[in-house]
Amino acid sequence: MTEEKYRIVAFWAWFAAHRLEFSRLKTPDEPFWDTALEQLKKVDDHFWFELSRDRHPVRELIFTVEGHVGSFLLAEELVRLAPSIEGWAFIALKPPQGFQFTTMYEGTQFDPRQIWFLPLESESHPDDLGLRIAVPGLERTDSVTAHSAVSVILDAGLGERSAALDIQHTGLTELPTDPASEGYIELPELAEYIAWRKRRLTSPSA
Repeated sequence: MTEEKYRIVAFWAWFAAHRLEFSRLKTPDEPFWDTALEQLKKVDDHFWFELSRDRHPVRELIFTVEGHVGSFLLAEELVRLAPSIEGWAFIALKPPQGFQFTTMYEGTQFDPRQIWFLPLESESHPDDLGLRIAVPGLERTDSVTAHSAVSVILDAGLGERSAALDIQHTGLTELPTDPASEGYIELPELAEYIAWRKRRLTSPSA
């Protein structure tokens, strides 16, 4: 057994022994949340987890690595080796949920449906995709907060894998008065744009 597999097996043994505590867990401010995170990070220090609030029809435990691509395969292996436990679903990496939501980040509300993006491509790196992301009210928002909030939004909307692998660069700007006339596209269309761009790169006539 490899060292990585040993750590995974040890985590699932610990999880099975503490299923009751996990089933009662609701928010990150509960002491057991830190206990569980400590055990998970014994597998990989990049690991974090998210937990659905209810069981409709099962409770979801999502393992995220916060975009660290080098840990993607280990997260997938962790889920592959997960035991079958009634009432639970284990998921590797944040799945895409679309952009029909709002999020409060550091006291500032962000609505992805009011955000636009402008695709940027480089002649020297034609496969890379950059995005100039136009955020309304950006001049009134701390730049670090805005960048972090947009990263969270992209992770949630596209899913962790696509946000990390399909976008190579992002930059923020204030929302123009008429973004469509300047070539901007509404953020909820980003997943569709990425899919179209991939088809174009693999088959230029598409």
